[in-house]
Amino acid sequence: MIKLSKIKLSEYDRRQLSLMKERLSSFMSNNLSLKDLIDDLEGLLDCLESINAEWKEAFHEHWFMLEQVYAVALFRNESINSDDPDILEAVKQLEALLNS
Repeated sequence: MIKLSKIKLSEYDRRQLSLMKERLSSFMSNNLSLKDLIDDLEGLLDCLESINAEWKEAFHEHWFMLEQVYAVALFRNESINSDDPDILEAVKQLEALLNS
């Protein structure tokens, strides 16, 4: 896995990555819904310009776990528990990628 510290990042990408971290933090503080987190991370990921495909794919993989948990809960008409192990693991992995 390519670490962000090994990639020459533009100032623009640094801002997008910082926003991703902020959104994850807001979600973990219960200040942001899972739906909004999913939407925001997807939009920010799509905006990145100088990040290589390998890093983006790894990020997308963990983002997609959040999307799946949300979709299943929506389909079953269930509430979403932010302490769900799948959500916590995906967030942990996303944070690790952002701090790499």
